[in-house]
Amino acid sequence: MSNQMSHPCDSLLQQWQSKRETANFYFTALLRLSPDTSEAIERRQELNEKILVALMSWRHVDDQLQSCYQEFGERM
Repeated sequence: MSNQMSHPCDSLLQQWQSKRETANFYFTALLRLSPDTSEAIERRQELNEKILVALMSWRHVDDQLQSCYQEFGERM
């Protein structure tokens, strides 16, 4: 068990990781999408929209995390 205090930015770092994984998931799904299916165009558009939302969300948390690190310093 660790007695270290958590860094004030830890929750933002966890959110950052989660948003990054979400964006990667949608991007990987887009790359693996078969162009031969009848729904490929619709599915591609849906995934593109999800990627855009995920990237914007990730960027927002990234900005917050960078601000937090500027205020409190990065964890060593």
